[in-house]
Amino acid sequence: MLHGSTIRGTVTLAAVMASTWLAGSIASGTDQLVKIAPAHAGIGGPRNAASCFRALEELGVRYQRVERPGIAIAVRVRGDLGGVTYRGYRKKPLVLDCSLVVSLAVAGRYMAQHGIERATYSSSYQRRKVRGTDRWSKHAFGLALDVHVFAGSAAGQLSVKDDYERGLGDDADCIGQPKTSAGTVLRQLTCQFLGSDLFRMVLTPDTDAAHHNHFHLEAKPWSERTDDPIEAGC
Repeated sequence: MLHGSTIRGTVTLAAVMASTWLAGSIASGTDQLVKIAPAHAGIGGPRNAASCFRALEELGVRYQRVERPGIAIAVRVRGDLGGVTYRGYRKKPLVLDCSLVVSLAVAGRYMAQHGIERATYSSSYQRRKVRGTDRWSKHAFGLALDVHVFAGSAAGQLSVKDDYERGLGDDADCIGQPKTSAGTVLRQLTCQFLGSDLFRMVLTPDTDAAHHNHFHLEAKPWSERTDDPIEAGC
């Protein structure tokens, strides 16, 4: 059964920096990026499956309710998320926890500012442990997605492996001084993701060698969230 509205929603020092920066705007050349303010009536009610589905519908997400081991509120994504189409290297249906789908749908508004229309990912839902440990990966709960490439007719192709510029940003300037336009966009996205509160954890090539070629985007379980994720995109 398909659902969706036709009317059309590592906490580190870097996250604090990004949040402060997002209170204003991003300046790049003559372009200025600001937070977008959509009409929003509020999620309301307890943080259960029903309220998460309502958030998806308010955001215009096409989805199918499914069941998967380990995922609290499993959904199969049946369309774009906030204007961004997600494509996996393995060409399997994208199944995630509803909480992460809500965050990605809202984050699509940030990506649209950069002309991004598509995102290519590797790991999504996988029942596996964190490498070298006995601890379950957040991928095992459908709460994490590893994105390698962002692309669009206006943005071109932005490869995290090839275009991300490491070691940039400080307390005063989250973005820093990237040398390329692609590096600038990827750094802007990093700061927007960190400052939005949509994700519990954003790991990049700056984090460690294991993330040299992708962004790891991870959301909290819906039942643990106290934020209004739709309002976070305002």
